[in-house]
Amino acid sequence: MTKTSPDVAILGGGISGIIAALELESRGYQPIIYESSDRLGGRVKTDFYEDIPLDHGFQVLLTAYPEVQKYLDLESLELQYFRPGAFLFKKNGDVEQLGDAFRDLSFLWPTIKSTSASFSDKFKLLLEQRRICSLALDEIFSQSNKSAIEALQSKFSEQFIDEFFKPFYGGIFLEKELQTSVIQFEFVFQMFAKGYAALPNKGMQAVVDQLASKLSKTKVLLGQNVNVEQIKKSHDCVIQTFADNTQKWNGTEVFYFDLATKSKYVNALKNTIGLFPDSTSVNSIHILEGINSKVLSATAIGVSQDSDRLELLIREEIKARSGIETGKRIKRYKIEKALPIISNMSLVPAFTSSDIKVIRSGDYLLYPSLNAAMSSGRIAAEQAILS
Repeated sequence: MTKTSPDVAILGGGISGIIAALELESRGYQPIIYESSDRLGGRVKTDFYEDIPLDHGFQVLLTAYPEVQKYLDLESLELQYFRPGAFLFKKNGDVEQLGDAFRDLSFLWPTIKSTSASFSDKFKLLLEQRRICSLALDEIFSQSNKSAIEALQSKFSEQFIDEFFKPFYGGIFLEKELQTSVIQFEFVFQMFAKGYAALPNKGMQAVVDQLASKLSKTKVLLGQNVNVEQIKKSHDCVIQTFADNTQKWNGTEVFYFDLATKSKYVNALKNTIGLFPDSTSVNSIHILEGINSKVLSATAIGVSQDSDRLELLIREEIKARSGIETGKRIKRYKIEKALPIISNMSLVPAFTSSDIKVIRSGDYLLYPSLNAAMSSGRIAAEQAILS
């Protein structure tokens, strides 16, 4: 393969595809990205309401991700950081706070007072944080593949699991019962403990834009009807970043509402996530603030058959538990393919293909996250260079 000829095709212009292109460029290649939509980014997309970014699905950037630290200039993203904790808007009307008091002292007294976790729960959580943070990534990914809920039930009370772990991590994994592998749980737990969750000032699309701006030798073709077999005929190597039709997914619905009235929690929710334990409608909320207006983002786990009915239930539950009254709906995103469901998670793709011209890439081969998308793109590029 000559380094000056554009004979590596990348099918899909999501995060994985862009990283693959950047890696190929750094070695002198001139790849071509074929993207079916009208913009790069894949599942990472942002629209705007005035100056407020509306992400397609509640996504956050975890600053401790190794690949994020490798590829992104975090300072230029103007990150808005979440505090390391959460409000719990409980079903009985109580509102509590739980958080990491070692990194944010304001969580100390609220966490001590919290009834969602017993003293034993809080002590065991501290021990778990120290244990998980001491693990190397290959140690996390080499353990037995039991579910997160099994691991949690062996250590914590059912109340703590129901009122904190299920809404917090259920919102991350987009499945309420935490059947996701303990591997994914401990990886995400470590990333939260070692870094911060943040949102770029211009939404998650800013991550895509920053990466894409570094492309200098890659040809990007948007609006392409991608046919793998056809593209194989004109390229020496093909990197395919999308999953086949057998891949299963977890979905979500995200609603953005105008805030016409004030509430005592609105300001606090600008940098702290609000969780709704034992809810059949809304899982979490947070506030986005622009120059002239505020927007409430509400996330539901899964997708419903009746989104209008779900919206009504979400509005009612937010008002009943937090006192926040939502105004007009600004936007609603129904995302059926938000996160891939993966039974065997790993740091290195285990996928093999009988077609030596096609290299697979994407987080669906590793574990569902931005970090995995970046990592798989890098690994795919390395494989293409060796082919």
